[in-house]
Amino acid sequence: MKADQTRKNVFWGKLLVTVVLAVCGIICVLPLLWMISTSFKYEVDVFKYPIRWIPERWNLNTYKTVFSSGMFFTFYLNTIKVTLIAVLGNLFFAAITAYAFARLRFRGRNVLFFIYLATMMIPNQVILVPKYILFKYLGILDTHIALYLPGMFDVFGVFLLRQAFKSIPFDFSEAAVIDGAGQFRIFFQIILPMAMPTFLTLGLLSFTSNWNDYINPKIFLSTDTLYTLTVGLQTFQLANSSNYAVIMAGTVVALVPILIVFVLTQKYFTESFVTSGIKG
Repeated sequence: MKADQTRKNVFWGKLLVTVVLAVCGIICVLPLLWMISTSFKYEVDVFKYPIRWIPERWNLNTYKTVFSSGMFFTFYLNTIKVTLIAVLGNLFFAAITAYAFARLRFRGRNVLFFIYLATMMIPNQVILVPKYILFKYLGILDTHIALYLPGMFDVFGVFLLRQAFKSIPFDFSEAAVIDGAGQFRIFFQIILPMAMPTFLTLGLLSFTSNWNDYINPKIFLSTDTLYTLTVGLQTFQLANSSNYAVIMAGTVVALVPILIVFVLTQKYFTESFVTSGIKG
């Protein structure tokens, strides 16, 4: 009887958690669904109550307006350029740095890593002014270099990959050394493929962070043609201030790459954090 009661309690507990998470998930998704629905409506139908999630009349002219806007297309290309360079650079530098901290033995390794890790405690807002002054002296202010250069160096990415690399048994590296493999061959042919889920997860996190970055383009850019989507959407919104359907269409188009990348890499999330988030 006690075992049956325990199973019932576990069942009802799981059911309650599932229901609560489902409700929270629906609440989080509703704004996204409203945005997508609104992007296909005529302006007179946007604020009709009760809300019609499926438009009575489908309006594709909103997306035609978005794609016919030359500035919006420029913002899109700028964002793709900055994001790809920042993500690729971040993956490369984070991987080789994490490999050194996780797999190579040298004096002061742990102390150096903890000092490096401590920089995560400094808020980005605190270093905005020093970065602005530095970029001005370097001559990269109001250029895309000021955006993707800092994005190529991420402390969290080093920490995440270091944990993944440390979870891989050293027996693989030792066997490769006996076979005559060097550190670069061990890294690219053994360690990195075995940590690929975490590597791809970092790519997704870096892509999302750089694609949605607002404060850096707002501070370091002053030329309209250099704006990324986050800042450019403000300009686009001002140009279409009374047409909310067009604004929502522009926002949907801006979110499409993130949704595609997330769908392609979401299965690696759980595996990567389970394998890399436990070992110290």
